[in-house]
Amino acid sequence: MTKVYISGAITNKPDYKRDFARAAAVIVSAGCEAVNPAEVNINGGSWLDYMRQDIKLLADCNGVYMLEGWEQSQGARVEHQLAQGLGLKIYYEGATA
Repeated sequence: MTKVYISGAITNKPDYKRDFARAAAVIVSAGCEAVNPAEVNINGGSWLDYMRQDIKLLADCNGVYMLEGWEQSQGARVEHQLAQGLGLKIYYEGATA
């Protein structure tokens, strides 16, 4: 099954879990497995701790789904660049097919 990682802003965005859950529903409805980093919980973890975990999750996927506004997130920009370098399929929220 195709695994699609969700990438978008989390830091300083109080409603991020809702946005990631909505994206996960879209991915699952397309017949893919959603990999949702918003479900990762590293108690007391730093931004770098989360990025290390998220990069491992991303590298195990076939594609990445970029949430609207991802360009303003340092972590999402890193994930986008990594996805490009790995040759993963990149999907953009709000883009037309």
